[in-house]
Amino acid sequence: MRIVLYLGLAVAALPLQTVLLPPLFPSGVKPDLMLLLAIWIGLREAPWRGGVLVYALGWLYDSYAGTYPGLHGFVLLVIFLIVCGMATRLNTESLPLLWYLVGGGTLLQAGLTVFALEFFTSAIDFWLIMLRYLPLQLIANLLAAYLLRGAWLRAGPWLSRLVPGSLLPCDRRHEA
Repeated sequence: MRIVLYLGLAVAALPLQTVLLPPLFPSGVKPDLMLLLAIWIGLREAPWRGGVLVYALGWLYDSYAGTYPGLHGFVLLVIFLIVCGMATRLNTESLPLLWYLVGGGTLLQAGLTVFALEFFTSAIDFWLIMLRYLPLQLIANLLAAYLLRGAWLRAGPWLSRLVPGSLLPCDRRHEA
């Protein structure tokens, strides 16, 4: 049931991120909702199931709005694996941890994207473009993560009645 919920969130996030949000934000910088979803899945799911799901969501993202097939799958999977590896050792309900994960995830996403585009394609000086928009992207992602976390904490009791045993803030299940 959680996988269906994640897929529903991704299907809702893609048009929101690619069609509805760009006119509202200056210079094309908008919150990366798929990155936030990958971090959330990394905090909540087991490595194998979550890894396959995040990789598939990255390919879905590429098929919807990407020009390089597999780029977002690769980037989101690496971020997921790092978050998932850290989540077993940290308090996953901590707001400062969320700030660090989203900030680090945004920086890592930019670095991995630049690496992949510079190494595997003939994109010339893409890092200059990425570097120019990175501070605004970081702020947009942090603000979106803060707002979505607040909405999640408010909706948690209602969602627990709707989907029993799903993704409550204290529910971290690592099934093999």
